[in-house]
Amino acid sequence: MYDKCGADFSEQEYQGAQVAKKIDRKTIDLLCIIYVCLCICSMIILIIFLDQRRTASHEKISVMVRKSLKLLISTIKHMREINQLLLIPLTIWSGLEQTFLFTQFTKAFISCTFNPKYVGLILIAYGLCDSISSFVFGQLVKHVGRWSCFAIATLISYSLIITMLVWHPSSDQIVILFIIAGLWGVADAVWQTQTNAFYGVLFVDNSEAGFSNYRLWESVGFAFFYIITPYIRIRSILIILLVFLSTGISGYALIEYRCRINEKKEKNTKNNQMSQL
Repeated sequence: MYDKCGADFSEQEYQGAQVAKKIDRKTIDLLCIIYVCLCICSMIILIIFLDQRRTASHEKISVMVRKSLKLLISTIKHMREINQLLLIPLTIWSGLEQTFLFTQFTKAFISCTFNPKYVGLILIAYGLCDSISSFVFGQLVKHVGRWSCFAIATLISYSLIITMLVWHPSSDQIVILFIIAGLWGVADAVWQTQTNAFYGVLFVDNSEAGFSNYRLWESVGFAFFYIITPYIRIRSILIILLVFLSTGISGYALIEYRCRINEKKEKNTKNNQMSQL
């Protein structure tokens, strides 16, 4: 039996141990087939029901390639902006925290401690809280401001990561996993919606390059964890999450500070111009 669930979990040790609760190959194949079928159905529905955008003349491949290269160059050039550089850690964090929940949390805390059959049930709590919180924070940000929403998400994420670092899950504590998943969904609602919106606010004049950077660095977060997690313990992963959360929210705070300083300068300039008139 494998008894190092939680922060001490190791993918390599778990695969080598005699674990009775592992999912059999037949079930994995069935789930993959269902997933592929759903993807195919989704594409068919889009093709049938989505309104097609018709252009007067079809663009040549060479034109499309030039446009793609132009977007790539503008995306790279956009990294020279100080606000974009400060947002990179937060954007990577956005990818890391999603990857952690769907891969490491489900395996190290749910499957290892209980049974893989509870993964879907616990993630339902995450999905519900994420969906509801996305709407709630979308309304809340209008009244309390963006900074307050980010502060709430930061406190929740810090609390959950530290809890998982010190807590050793046991088979009679399944309620705690529901709570962790639900609260992670609440925080994720802020990271996904407000970070995206923040890019739109910051880079109004160059939104295409801005959102390209957003997807680029979020994907870096996805890839980074998928590559390294089979080789390190969950404790190390949680520490990496703490590092990126700290640097990410610090970068965000600096951007907010810079924006407020610029707003004050603009107000002072306008006041001086009005006084001269």
